[in-house]
Amino acid sequence: MIIVVCSLLAIASVLLRGGDLRRLGTLPIRHRWLVWGAIGIQTLLVSGPWTTPHAFGQVVHVATYVMAAGFAFVNRRLPGVTLISIGGMLNLAAIVANGGVMPASAAALRSAGYPSREGFSNSGEVPDANLAWLGDIFSIPAGWPLANVFSIGDIVVVLGIGVLAHVWC
Repeated sequence: MIIVVCSLLAIASVLLRGGDLRRLGTLPIRHRWLVWGAIGIQTLLVSGPWTTPHAFGQVVHVATYVMAAGFAFVNRRLPGVTLISIGGMLNLAAIVANGGVMPASAAALRSAGYPSREGFSNSGEVPDANLAWLGDIFSIPAGWPLANVFSIGDIVVVLGIGVLAHVWC
């Protein structure tokens, strides 16, 4: 959720520079279903009223990044999409290097107030994580609005969305 809110703030900041947000309606975005499908599937994996089996969740989690990569590829000529893709690749590298789970630092999870949960979690503590520095190492503390953990890749994605909005508008 924090990525969505920060992305919306980056887009809204166009107004501070005199940009016209109505221009976003003219973006020639192709194959939107890929990115919306990836987001929807990830949301169902971790937020549904069920427990997703861990092995199934790992495979599906990586598959959602493949869908997002397809979306980025067909829209690669839009401003900011290269930066968004780099952020996604940073996240995917950490996820693949850790068997389909984004490694999160124990300190970041504690700070955000995340309890451990049964079944698949898209982000969690991974013993001896590979590429741990690309994992969810930052947090918004529990008690703050939108408490969560996030990664360097997430920050790069939001910056790319901001670039897209500012250049296009």
